[in-house]
Amino acid sequence: MKKWKLGALMFLVFMFAVSPSASILQAYDFEGNEEEWLNRCSTAQSSQSGAQACEAFKKYYAGQEKELKKEISSLDRQIDKIGNDIEKLNGALKTQEKLIASINKKIEINEANINKINSEIKILDEKILKLQKSIDERNKIIKDRMKDDQAYIGTNMSLEIVMGAQDLTDMVRKMDGLRRIDEADQKEIKIILEEKEKQDLQKKEQVRLKEEQEKTKEDNVKQKKQAEQVKKQKQELIKKFREQEAALDEKMRSVKVDLSTIQDNIISISSGFDFSGNATLAKPVNGSISAHSFYYPDGSVHLGLDVAVPLLTPIYAPGNGIILYADNPVSTNSGYIGNTSGYPSGTGNSIHMLTQANGTTYALSFFHMAQENFAVRAGQSVKKGQLLGLSGNTGNTTGPHCHLEVINLGKMSIAQAVSQFQATADFSWGNGWGNTGLSGICDVKGAPCREHPEKIYGY
Repeated sequence: MKKWKLGALMFLVFMFAVSPSASILQAYDFEGNEEEWLNRCSTAQSSQSGAQACEAFKKYYAGQEKELKKEISSLDRQIDKIGNDIEKLNGALKTQEKLIASINKKIEINEANINKINSEIKILDEKILKLQKSIDERNKIIKDRMKDDQAYIGTNMSLEIVMGAQDLTDMVRKMDGLRRIDEADQKEIKIILEEKEKQDLQKKEQVRLKEEQEKTKEDNVKQKKQAEQVKKQKQELIKKFREQEAALDEKMRSVKVDLSTIQDNIISISSGFDFSGNATLAKPVNGSISAHSFYYPDGSVHLGLDVAVPLLTPIYAPGNGIILYADNPVSTNSGYIGNTSGYPSGTGNSIHMLTQANGTTYALSFFHMAQENFAVRAGQSVKKGQLLGLSGNTGNTTGPHCHLEVINLGKMSIAQAVSQFQATADFSWGNGWGNTGLSGICDVKGAPCREHPEKIYGY
């Protein structure tokens, strides 16, 4: 056999012996690209360098999880020191909201990647079997040729082939026999080595992905617990704020407003109203109740009904009526604890309308609305089911929702009600705000008084 064939075989032996782990380590762009790397490493890698990158990311991501745990613990310590500082409360709440969003995003990505890994493992099973079949077929071809060659040449060459070699020493021992293989067999051996290398990587990737899947499941359990921990922290902070909110609302909203500053948003007409056709009032917005009237779940004062809905959920007129006040001065998702924007103070974008049902006159409030698609203006007549606007997260809020209030004006005429509102712009109709507002509910006094919106709208 020619010398170049022996040289080619020695090169193959060298390639077989070199450890893939000897590749040079490199820096990776993990920071800020975690989602991309999580997705990338949830699939089988086609190269050793790709597998090494995923191992490096695994270590990096474990470090990120430790940082998240530290941040949650740090928040616990901050909450104990905040006291009644509204600014610090709001800062801590914003941090919590970011943490919750981040954790929920990770949980969502993990759920998707667990399913993706399952699919990848099945695909690898098929690829490994397919390669093994090819390797076995090529082995048989070479064995058959070696038998023929031995019979023809008369040598005592080993019938074992290169794929049977356990290490470099074993490979060299078999070189004598391999020198007898013709050029076609050299090509087969090269393909076998390449296929075996690919198969070895696939088997390692299969092991890595199974380990990654188990770890991802464990991470999801931990992250769900962390999310619950942060939510509890948030509730604790909100409770601290609620303890002060009633007094703040009463102070801010009881100040007599300079009507000239909101005149453009108040009804200016005083006649021509027709509210016939209202037997009952319909639900203005569909969603789940996050806080009933007239107390929050923690026992603090809440003078309306909160309906939790996603941003930009439609809000409709509960009945035929007229808009007393409408203004949308702030952006849709600008709300936070202690925000005093809007009128009344802290309501963000708001609408106040007048209607009648079964002979009773009602003043209806819609707070914390979106800025866009604000569909009505002061003085405009509306029909039952007509779009008023969309839900938002504006003013004094902890998230997207629609706050509803209902004032029972008894037998007050429409003209009288319009005239009174034009003179006072008082959304409470003399029933006050905060703790004082509790003495103005219909359970304890006659009209005008605050009704339970749940009862009026049928929630």
